[in-house]
Amino acid sequence: MKYIKFLSAAAFAAIMLTACCVSAPKVDPQPKSITKADVDSASYAFGVYVAQMVTMNDLGDLNLGQIIKGYKDYLKDADSFENSFVNDRMNSFIGKRKEAVGQENLRKGQEFLAKMAKEEGVVTTESGLMYKILNNGNGNFPTSERDTVTANYKLTTVDGELIESSEDSGPVTFPLSNVIKGWVEGIQKIDEGGKIMLYVPSDLAYGENGPTGPNETLVFEVELVEVKHASDSE
Repeated sequence: MKYIKFLSAAAFAAIMLTACCVSAPKVDPQPKSITKADVDSASYAFGVYVAQMVTMNDLGDLNLGQIIKGYKDYLKDADSFENSFVNDRMNSFIGKRKEAVGQENLRKGQEFLAKMAKEEGVVTTESGLMYKILNNGNGNFPTSERDTVTANYKLTTVDGELIESSEDSGPVTFPLSNVIKGWVEGIQKIDEGGKIMLYVPSDLAYGENGPTGPNETLVFEVELVEVKHASDSE
């Protein structure tokens, strides 16, 4: 499965430091071969680049006015900025933001699971995993983490936002030992040809490294296409 990967705070800071804070070589301020249109085009493209970095790192709540002020202040007096200035502040902000988002995701996940626990047909296991059988299959269940399964799946957030689906790429094949705890347990609840809903608490999913944020509860709809038992090859 492929998930969105965010740059680390240090990596983002390094990119911004390189892009915004390294002095360019001095050239003729008005070389004849460069027109105002050339400068405007490059300037616009650089603005797009900065926006891409902000978007990739989910930092849309940054203050544009302060971004511009920092840009001007650095050009005015670069020597007053320590080498670690950008890195220290971006690490601090991203760390605090990740903690806040993680707490909010935990709250939303707990509320969602409490609601789902009351739904007809939903079973809660000892680990906290919840599941609901949509269709039964042929009776051939995975029985070990060493088994290999082929499945179609759809992954969404508790808000219903689609994160990923095998609809375009087709069924995926993997050993159960290579997936999250919620899948290891949940897939063994369904048989070949069957379909199941898995409501996976963050501690049985990706924890602080969730596909779209930390501490997310995830919702999977899974159709088990095929089971290959490890014992068959022994």
